[in-house]
Amino acid sequence: MARKRVFIVKLPPLALQDIDKFMERLSKHLIGDPVLIKYKNGALRVEVYGGDVLARKTRIGIKKVLEEFTQREVRGRSLRVIPARSIYREAGVAIPLDVLELVLRINGYEARVTEEGLESSAPVDEVFVYAGEIGRLLESLSTLEASRTAKKLFLAVASLTGASPLEIIDAGFNLDVLEEDDEGKLFVRGDWREAVKKVVSELGKGGFG
Repeated sequence: MARKRVFIVKLPPLALQDIDKFMERLSKHLIGDPVLIKYKNGALRVEVYGGDVLARKTRIGIKKVLEEFTQREVRGRSLRVIPARSIYREAGVAIPLDVLELVLRINGYEARVTEEGLESSAPVDEVFVYAGEIGRLLESLSTLEASRTAKKLFLAVASLTGASPLEIIDAGFNLDVLEEDDEGKLFVRGDWREAVKKVVSELGKGGFG
């Protein structure tokens, strides 16, 4: 049965700078008759009339446009290079920078390893927080029987979700991204970065940081 569905959309900073553009993009993703969009105090009120299928499609459309403007905002942030020695000092150990790079990317920042250290759009203090957590986790994994890439998976997933090694192992086996040899050593099946994304999605991001 058709009924009024109301969605409140809090606008990201980039959308607030060009509300007309945001509403134009949003209108292309909305269906239904009628559709009413009202703006007030940094948010949009979207009203559509229809059933559950329409409500689901509307929610997906809103999410797509929000992601588009959020990603544009991230790409527009200034990049800075943080020297490797500064990162290692905060971590208390020479951590693998490609793990830190992936963690920041999953959090929506631009990041890449350079000859000098790490170039990223993330605030320096947030980079240091994750570096410190990865450093702590690295020491705790010293006795874990795992390949180099498997340990990178553990470091990234644990710093993003707060999951324990056992929880990560169980999720890795369930998702078929971890395997164990006859001697009990853990290995990653396929690309470790893609494996991290799958395990984080399974466990749920929202632990540390």
